[in-house]
Amino acid sequence: MYGHGAIVSGPLESLIDLLMPSNVEEFDQNYVFSFLLSARFFIRSYELLGTLLESIPDAEPLERIVPLLGVWTKMFPYDFRDERMMNHVKHIVVRCADTKLANVVPQLLCALLARLTELENHEEELKSYQSSVDNKTDTVTWPTAAQLAQLLCRIERKLAKHVGPEEFVQCSPNLLKDPNREDFTPKPSTSGSATGTVLDGKKTCNLESYLEWSARLRLLVANEILKCQNIQERNKQFELWSGAAQYCLLVGNYNSATAILESFDLPPVARLQITWSKLSSTTSQQLDCMQRHAEGCGNLWSKQTEQQHGLGGEAAAAAAAAGEKRRAVQQQSVTAGPGSSSSSTSSSKPTTSGSTGSIVTRSGSNEWVVLPVFVDIIKLALKAREDCCVRLPNGHINMTAFDRMAAIVGAFTKHMSQVNQTLPDVGEYGTLCHYMQSCKLRN
Repeated sequence: MYGHGAIVSGPLESLIDLLMPSNVEEFDQNYVFSFLLSARFFIRSYELLGTLLESIPDAEPLERIVPLLGVWTKMFPYDFRDERMMNHVKHIVVRCADTKLANVVPQLLCALLARLTELENHEEELKSYQSSVDNKTDTVTWPTAAQLAQLLCRIERKLAKHVGPEEFVQCSPNLLKDPNREDFTPKPSTSGSATGTVLDGKKTCNLESYLEWSARLRLLVANEILKCQNIQERNKQFELWSGAAQYCLLVGNYNSATAILESFDLPPVARLQITWSKLSSTTSQQLDCMQRHAEGCGNLWSKQTEQQHGLGGEAAAAAAAAGEKRRAVQQQSVTAGPGSSSSSTSSSKPTTSGSTGSIVTRSGSNEWVVLPVFVDIIKLALKAREDCCVRLPNGHINMTAFDRMAAIVGAFTKHMSQVNQTLPDVGEYGTLCHYMQSCKLRN
């Protein structure tokens, strides 16, 4: 079924056939991404690849499936952690030997191997930061607010970069039940959803690791404030973290900024009435400004996604209005400067692009949203996938829902792959991660 020149629905078998058009020039990468992302509700990835292979007679060359394999290994490399998938790949290699594709397939596999090796290294690094008797860090010497914000941004980029698009489909629907509890440790989904779909269990936990990072950051900030012995020390901690949150906003790291601001709302921190009353007027004004700014971040990313993928004319107008509002708030933050005269950040003030001597700068409008609020992306994806896993009354697969899911997830993963990656120093990164693992929320 077509609508306005696009596929809106169809039986599973027909949609599978469209993955390998007879004319390679008709190969549609957008369709491939949408289908491969959400088709896993109805057919396992290794079964899909096997079905495609069986549809090509042994005497026929694999010229139609190799372009698909190239896109598949690039967009969904984590699918190939499955031994059953790799068995099909081995079969493809054998059938392509002594043909003109003999040199093409090894290049695809080299790129795939590099990506999976990078993932393995990342996972091993995360495991090394897990709390244990040997690696607990008792104290941390905090840098300035600007330096802290930059470290948080680099860690966020590193974590977000490794989240695979299929993880939004495979994650547990109960993932966000209670993310503020102290023992929040999200686990990968290990079975299909309640609708009776055939989802394979997750073979990665990058999405859960990133979500856990945000929860631990909230606990860390609250813990650092609560463990102070007197009001003066607490004031310094408030101003350090509020300054870091403002710097995060200025460089477009909404995820860290939101986590820090949410930590101030945790009951043990919110009830510190005397400490709140002693904060400088500048810090209080900045907190109010940042709270108003952060509240619209999720809606802003949603509108930007709709605008980029043409999901509605009204959404585009709303996105433009939201962008103007966001820029106005950011300019107000720039004018105020992060931190009061007593703040540890008073020696470093952010400036707009083109100025000199600034630690935090912005270089273009496309960098305003560098790290969106991750929970908001997950909420959008969880809502969208409800339509993906339900067949239409005529038994067709809902490709419109697939495209909507692809727009949300694809916007995030593509955006994070394009963000300039500046890795943090291993020492300071490891120290902070070790310390966060041992944090317990004080009362």
